[in-house]
Amino acid sequence: MTATVPTRASGLTRAASAAGLRVLASAGWPEAAEDQVAPPIAGFVVSAFSPLAAETARRCLLRRPSPQPPVTAVVLVSPLGDLAGAVHVAETVDGGGRVGPLLFFQAVPNAVAGHLAARWQLTGPVVCVGDTAAGLAVTALLLADRDADEALLIRVDQAHTPGRHDRAAAVLLGPGPPQSRQHYKGEQP
Repeated sequence: MTATVPTRASGLTRAASAAGLRVLASAGWPEAAEDQVAPPIAGFVVSAFSPLAAETARRCLLRRPSPQPPVTAVVLVSPLGDLAGAVHVAETVDGGGRVGPLLFFQAVPNAVAGHLAARWQLTGPVVCVGDTAAGLAVTALLLADRDADEALLIRVDQAHTPGRHDRAAAVLLGPGPPQSRQHYKGEQP
């Protein structure tokens, strides 16, 4: 049995529950000692930001308790965005180098959010915000307005000081507590 490493998924789960949202599934990075480098994604280079978001989302969606409802939103939260990618671009430009074209594509967090929506056939809105409170507020509005049946909320924090590690968490959220709404087929109250 492998030793688990503390994740921020529990904090995101508590925040979502406190906001009155129902947590259907959750995941984090790292979750195990083996979580050293997130699997790469074709078309995303230099930075771990997008692979962290994608792997954490994958884990969360695989833990979904029931089949996917018709409309799932993606809400990506990151206070600093793709910090490693931004640092790489700045250093390249400062050094007189040429910035590769893939870095323009992935310069905004929307790129990985769109990748996730396409990969997992998530047909709801895609939103990127800078903090968890805003992410939870947007999620609650999307669910209350019925713009989505559920929302995948992902938070990515890249290390910005020496000795720190990149972290990510994802929660799949539905509206309200179990007793206040209808359940999806196969979902446990």
